[in-house]
Amino acid sequence: MKTTDILRQRVRVRFAPSPTGHLHIGGLRTAFFNYLFAKKHGGDFILRIEDTDRARFVEDLAQDKIYEALRFYNLNTDEGPREGGQYGPYEQSKRLDLYQEAAHQLVDYGHAYRCFCPEHRLDLLRKTAEKRGEIPKYDRKCANLTVENAKKMAENGEKFVIRFKLDKQNVQFQDEVFGTVNQCIDESDPVLLKSDGFPTYHLANVIDDRKMEISHVIRGMEWLSSTGKHQILYKAFNWTPPKFVHLSLIMRSATKKLSKRDKDAFVAYYSDQLGVLPEAVLNLMVRNGAGIQNFDSEHFYSLREMIDQFDLSLLGRRNLLLDADALHKYSRMAFQTARFDDDLYPRILEILEKNSFEIPEKEHIRKIVEFLKSKEENFGFLSSLTSGEFNWFFSRPQSSQLLCESYPDQDLPTILQELLKLETYNSETLEPLAKRHQLTLAKTMGIVRISLIGSKKGPPISELFEFFGMEECRKRIEIMRQLL
Repeated sequence: MKTTDILRQRVRVRFAPSPTGHLHIGGLRTAFFNYLFAKKHGGDFILRIEDTDRARFVEDLAQDKIYEALRFYNLNTDEGPREGGQYGPYEQSKRLDLYQEAAHQLVDYGHAYRCFCPEHRLDLLRKTAEKRGEIPKYDRKCANLTVENAKKMAENGEKFVIRFKLDKQNVQFQDEVFGTVNQCIDESDPVLLKSDGFPTYHLANVIDDRKMEISHVIRGMEWLSSTGKHQILYKAFNWTPPKFVHLSLIMRSATKKLSKRDKDAFVAYYSDQLGVLPEAVLNLMVRNGAGIQNFDSEHFYSLREMIDQFDLSLLGRRNLLLDADALHKYSRMAFQTARFDDDLYPRILEILEKNSFEIPEKEHIRKIVEFLKSKEENFGFLSSLTSGEFNWFFSRPQSSQLLCESYPDQDLPTILQELLKLETYNSETLEPLAKRHQLTLAKTMGIVRISLIGSKKGPPISELFEFFGMEECRKRIEIMRQLL
């Protein structure tokens, strides 16, 4: 697709999640690519809440989660339920009059009809078809009602739905990623408007995209199979459809789809449980070079760079694998490039508060960040500061159990007492102590490490001494001596 084709009309794209719980990682990717495309072309990025499925609807909390996620990843919307805009309301439950008007318009055009069949009759049709090994289809009984009779039945209070007349047909349309798509539509007449006045997805989706002047529909590949029906609906209204862009699948492996039972299938896992910085996850989304000009797999892209280098024509059909090694790589790169005041300090404070840690002075946190950036090249997950191998930055030893289990035959109280008398900790000062207690230097340093940070693993003793200083080292060893 040429840039000139894109710019013939203002770019307006939408992210349209259902507020049914926590945001899926696929939803984040859809929002992300919509945002990149809009910002690349000076267009509008719109949030629309598709809340017409009342059985799965979660009150305000789910919408809060959606906004929190978009803010966290700096995908700021131009229009939406909370921002407003001239094309609102931006919640489908507040646009029912538009859907009802459109559905009845299709009835007037002869493309749809009122269906009064009760649920038990529809169940019977389904069961009969299943017994015959056929695909269940509505038998169009109510399509044979005259317009006058159908109106009278409706006026008399009989409940009805509005169905679209969907004759078997071949549909061809153009997708900006998958090229020319041919679909054979051979389905039952779908319900457009339910008896409670709420629309089904297909009607609401088409009406809203038209009314909101959406230029490009960028969404997951799972909606590709519905696009043929949407094309037919646009034709029934005599409307020109927007351009369609379907994103490839997100996979667990080359053959296994990502399951909603997987914890990393949800956006909150990355921010809340791993403490991953936002641009690390965004880099993971484009790591196959999806949409990025002159993609360099070893470069860490800022959001600004991604916008500047985004090209819709470079979106590929190759599925995205959620690779843990790639995530770790980008998390390390994100930490190394992050600014302390703007990016790291606020996130570390948030993690400490969430885990009920005492908040140290800002300069102490700055010192920790500088230490990690210079000494720990594999550090990337902020969660390890409170629940992982680096929690010793913010807490002193709480138990002597590991020390006792690791050195059961040693006179630990005496060794710790002697450590307290040293002026510094290095091989020269620890060697004599090791000989007195018939220990190797490595084991002696192990005692020091566990006493300082409560773990066998960690930075070299010299680096710990440099970071803590002798006063803090003595405090920690004294705490461990008392714990014994």
